[in-house]
Amino acid sequence: MCRLVGALAGTPFPLRRYLLEDHGLLALSLRGAKAPHRDGVGWAYRDARGRMRLHRWGGGALAGNDGLPGDPSPETTLLIVHARKASSEYRAMRGAIHAHPLVRDGVFLAHNGTVRDTSSLGDGNGTDSQRILDWLAGAWHPRTPDRLVEALRELLGLIHDYTALNLLLTDGSSLYAFCCHTRDPDYYTLHRRGGDGAVVVASEPVDGRAGWEPMPNGTLLAVGPDGEARAYDVGRGGAPGLG
Repeated sequence: MCRLVGALAGTPFPLRRYLLEDHGLLALSLRGAKAPHRDGVGWAYRDARGRMRLHRWGGGALAGNDGLPGDPSPETTLLIVHARKASSEYRAMRGAIHAHPLVRDGVFLAHNGTVRDTSSLGDGNGTDSQRILDWLAGAWHPRTPDRLVEALRELLGLIHDYTALNLLLTDGSSLYAFCCHTRDPDYYTLHRRGGDGAVVVASEPVDGRAGWEPMPNGTLLAVGPDGEARAYDVGRGGAPGLG
């Protein structure tokens, strides 16, 4: 159970906009739904030279109420942030190595939910989120939206015991958000907002602006480098689509 935010914009914005301001990551971690979320925190962003940067901290980083670790001053056009609340199965895994976003083979992933049957993905170690990333990084080739839709449908044909498979993904160029849950829609539904030259996806609306709308369950939102957003019906539990 976690809180997450992803944003892609045509012009740079400061990290602090989605970390510290309004209802950003700090507020979600301390006062968001099913708070507190203090078992790890991190963000991945694209710097001014087009390189992805990743910063993660373990369970002690959000012990206080007065700020986040790290430097919120850089600007970016692509950002994924995550505050973790470890599920009971993984309470012992709260170090920085288990904080999100996770990265494998150039794919950055933040996950909300618990998947209990990751053994169906083959041999591997780590949390359910790490196992999912390992599988997706291998299956998602080429790194196109259409292939990601196919890979997610294959993944949903392998796993069946999960609360949510809510994902934020980036390959450093595009932003992807997958909303998929089997329970508690009030908590697990992702929300999106466009306009002002940016597309933002969050587990809860992160500012007071109008235009936030829930993502349908089983939907993948793909935001390309040009900022154009397209929604795909992936389905749930291996279903061929939502209609």
